[in-house]
Amino acid sequence: MKLQPYFLQYPITSFLKTKIFTSTINKAPAIGLVLCSSFIVSLVLPEFSDTLLKKSETTAQAQRINGTQYTVQPGDFLASIAERFYGDGSEASWRIIYEANRAIIGTDPTQLVAGMVLIIPGANQSQSSPVDSRGSFQDMLLALGQRETGQQNPPYNIENQLGFIGKYQFGEALLIDLGYYQANFYYGNGASRNEWQGTWTGKNGVNSKQDLLNNQNNVQETAIQEAFALNLERINSQLQQNGLSVKQFIGQQRGGVVITTSGILAAAHLRGEGGVVQLLLYNQVSQDENGTSILDYLREFGGFQTPFD
Repeated sequence: MKLQPYFLQYPITSFLKTKIFTSTINKAPAIGLVLCSSFIVSLVLPEFSDTLLKKSETTAQAQRINGTQYTVQPGDFLASIAERFYGDGSEASWRIIYEANRAIIGTDPTQLVAGMVLIIPGANQSQSSPVDSRGSFQDMLLALGQRETGQQNPPYNIENQLGFIGKYQFGEALLIDLGYYQANFYYGNGASRNEWQGTWTGKNGVNSKQDLLNNQNNVQETAIQEAFALNLERINSQLQQNGLSVKQFIGQQRGGVVITTSGILAAAHLRGEGGVVQLLLYNQVSQDENGTSILDYLREFGGFQTPFD
């Protein structure tokens, strides 16, 4: 539908009034500009005036108590918010937040509603993003390839002693999950290494192991992003069985390592979605076949920008 010009969406009289009033503002003392601006907003866009005032009041309150604003997300609870901002989800910490927002939350501190704007006393905006960005998603992929292959300029055509292949060291089980490969006997299901004796499906033009090693149609870069998305979906699915989501853990710590989305993606690539869920829910630290800890990947790849943030 073609939209009308903005000025045709409101009565002409409103704009005539606004023009006259604006002319008056230009002659008014500076001290009255804020009041006049608010009046113009309510005159031209009355449906937004209440929202504007409420946001202004929340901002003013945050400034008065030296805190920051936080919008409640689905699945949030006071303990998880306290953990995010203070690194401590104990009652002593979440009650600080509750007492500062009692008028908003009500008499029951468990009754948070998504969309509520809370004030977090003693917190600032930098605390809501506990890890400074270390680079772009492409920077992360390069770093992951370097770690997986052990080479500064990670090659695509590489295989290790256990038969993991490519820049990101794909195994049979993962490529089965992603729809590139089929096998009944494979590493993790009866085989002691990745033997690659199954069949290839032809997905994205890959019909053989060598096609994948040759990075046919840039398939390795496509597959790693597919793997990230699949693992994240599976992690969230398992967490939802406990009424939780990945977002609630961002900013928390495990083993002294701050949890970030990029760190979770890398940790899942190392230890699968199950390893990440066990770490998040029960603080259980697992290792791969070479003794590499899931915490190593959570730390090394934390703080990068990703399409999943």
